[in-house]
Amino acid sequence: MLTRRDSYKQTDAKIALLGSRHVGKSAIAVRFLTKRFIGEYDSSQDFTYQFTATIDDDQVNLEILDPGPESTGESSLESRTLWADGLVLVYSITDRKSFEEVRDLHNLLIPFKQKIVVMIVGNKSDLEHERQVSKTEGYSLAEIFKCMFVECSASDGYPKIAEVFHELYREVLKRKKDRRMSLSPRPLRALGKVFRRNSSKNLLLAPGSPSL
Repeated sequence: MLTRRDSYKQTDAKIALLGSRHVGKSAIAVRFLTKRFIGEYDSSQDFTYQFTATIDDDQVNLEILDPGPESTGESSLESRTLWADGLVLVYSITDRKSFEEVRDLHNLLIPFKQKIVVMIVGNKSDLEHERQVSKTEGYSLAEIFKCMFVECSASDGYPKIAEVFHELYREVLKRKKDRRMSLSPRPLRALGKVFRRNSSKNLLLAPGSPSL
């Protein structure tokens, strides 16, 4: 089910698409949300959608940000990164400049690398005859970012586009679980220390002695 942003629904993951103009960010989002390809979009403003997807047999509530034209500037990137759990960094394989703009995001994202999950997407893989960026370059960039990478085509089909969001959600879920696990033992360890301390104190007291 697809709706515009609905504040009362609990969101399992927030995903933002970033990249330069005309790389197909909106086409990717709409293909995932509706399973349709639409070539023309109003890209003059941000749109945030809520979408219920079935991922690994679970009903998952996603918020997806389809940004306006200014999505890679430093201030814009920071606000979207603070909002999101996952980022889809999109370039077109037919536009080297769009690839370089994604590459330039690396240093800007370093402060947020513990918070967010990133996937790099090379869109328009159906336009092989117009390719300016090789798949090898895409994989090399993903190694620099230490993130996932895929080439796909919003115009070609739904399954690979869906897998982008499904895999990103799985990694977001794993990151959240790991974060909870790293935090949860601390109170238990503290409680254990108190219990051991009190137990030792009780052992030192003779039967019938008043408690300290």
